[in-house]
Amino acid sequence: MSAPKLWRGQTLQDRSGERRDQLLDRAFDLLGAGGAGAVTMRAVTREANLSPRYFYESFDSRETLLAAVYDRTEGALRERLSAIAPGADPHAAIRTGLETCADFFEEDPRRARVLLREPLADDSLRRHITERTPAAVRALAPMLGSSADDLFASSDDTLATLGTALAGALTAVYLEWVDGHLAIGRDQLVDNAVAIVVSLLSPALGQ
Repeated sequence: MSAPKLWRGQTLQDRSGERRDQLLDRAFDLLGAGGAGAVTMRAVTREANLSPRYFYESFDSRETLLAAVYDRTEGALRERLSAIAPGADPHAAIRTGLETCADFFEEDPRRARVLLREPLADDSLRRHITERTPAAVRALAPMLGSSADDLFASSDDTLATLGTALAGALTAVYLEWVDGHLAIGRDQLVDNAVAIVVSLLSPALGQ
């Protein structure tokens, strides 16, 4: 098998991946600053200084791009959450997880807009996260340990309902805090968020 052709030390696949990352970076900037309405094929390619044909090299539609930006941002948060070691006390794990979320959004408020605000405004993003909710809830299993075994054995419908309730409550709280409308400190934010999660999960955790 012949070696792949190189151009300036890169394969065609490398160059395509680099262009895709450029488009995702610029789409994140636009989505985080101006919302879903600011993300168009022309705007993204203009900001990335790429020809429109390269957009369709990686994405078949604007909606696919929006979902990819959401997934990449969520993946960065989930990577941090996955580092939380499970313990005997699920409440401590919940607190650590919510502190991690607060740090993630405080470091770059655009992340809160991408993950929390824009899915409320854009139908394609709302559908995307609705489809992912059961898997997203199950991804919490390692963090909560064996106390949550019954919860994660629930049906997708049950997890979707629980996930929607959690997301609705926490989204409202975190967005108000990030926007400066909730005049509380970070510690109090986490205290209140923990109380919300524990209240919703207590039956499932056998509390």
